[in-house]
Amino acid sequence: MGLGFFAKMKFKKMKKIVSTITLLFCGMMIANAQIADGFYHIKNAGTGRYLSINDTDPGNYPVSESGSVNLNGICTYINYDTVAVSPSCVIYVNSLGNGKYDFAGQGSSFYNMTSGKLPINITSAGNGSNKIWGTYKGITKYLTDMSPSNKDAHLINTETGMDTWAFKPINTSDQYIGIRPDVKTADGSYYGTIFAGFNFRFVSPGMKAYYVNSAGGAGFTMKEIETDVIPACIPVIIKCSSANPQDNKIEPVIGGYDFDHFNYLRGVYCSIYVAGHHNVTRFDDITMRILGLNNKGELAFIAYPSDDRLYKSKYLMANKAYLYVNSSDADVMTLNGSTAINSIKAEADTKTGIYTLTGVRLPDGVTPRAGIYVKNGKKVIIK
Repeated sequence: MGLGFFAKMKFKKMKKIVSTITLLFCGMMIANAQIADGFYHIKNAGTGRYLSINDTDPGNYPVSESGSVNLNGICTYINYDTVAVSPSCVIYVNSLGNGKYDFAGQGSSFYNMTSGKLPINITSAGNGSNKIWGTYKGITKYLTDMSPSNKDAHLINTETGMDTWAFKPINTSDQYIGIRPDVKTADGSYYGTIFAGFNFRFVSPGMKAYYVNSAGGAGFTMKEIETDVIPACIPVIIKCSSANPQDNKIEPVIGGYDFDHFNYLRGVYCSIYVAGHHNVTRFDDITMRILGLNNKGELAFIAYPSDDRLYKSKYLMANKAYLYVNSSDADVMTLNGSTAINSIKAEADTKTGIYTLTGVRLPDGVTPRAGIYVKNGKKVIIK
């Protein structure tokens, strides 16, 4: 798994820190840890912050001849209320064999992001914590968080001692995943959207998932996904049980699941704009609508959301769905409103390409190893 950890620290006058990784020469290594494949939250033992993959663009992770790479796109979150509702913090640990690992998330993985140059090693540091490291051209580097504080952070390359991590298996209690709804309708119902790189099923009662099966003019319609598992990489609307994410729990699921319906929703994995990692999608009020309410408090997709519904008041939020529309469609498109035939149906589906069973999209042109994959929304076996 490509540890993107190889950037050299850059200090600028404004005291901006470029996210990178600690560079240490390999000394005596502790015995390799045995981490089972599965979904985890990865928590720094010294700072209490959790890893979050906020950028997956391989173009932002070039590995230099010296092994350096800017890791500003890998953040760490201190508040579990943020972690619990962030699909970016859901990391699938995948053994590559020979003691090497990959960390997958957000439809990609460290290994893919760094062009397969930096598989991950994990060694026990005792007391349930581990060191995460990679070696490139004889130089060993450790995954290291910033010094403790009450703020979110990035990875760094100075020695802070914050280089031990605990792998917390995702569950439905203390390491849960929840959905924070975006709106409350006039009838007291809660709705939100999610775009996740992993399959999931509902844990909390009363939750439902919908895709948009028609849209145009002044309205849209949505249809419930009645299968037990919601497939990876499918943007959906979620009817929630309450305003509290703890009442709206979901559980990641491994496997290949088909989605045979056209969906007018689109999704965004990443929304980050920091040094060396610009991975954002600008909101366009002509062709995009965001989940909201009409003037009667009914569910709608709207063209003019409040600033807090956008990142930096101009970009789509990460891991959210939006409705892609024609320029002639209404600014407010209400559920079951007047629906015209929308010609955007020819737009490419978000599920095109080849994915692993954990929702990681393989780079175009790569020949997959033997195994089971999801290709263009269909499960295939490659021998």
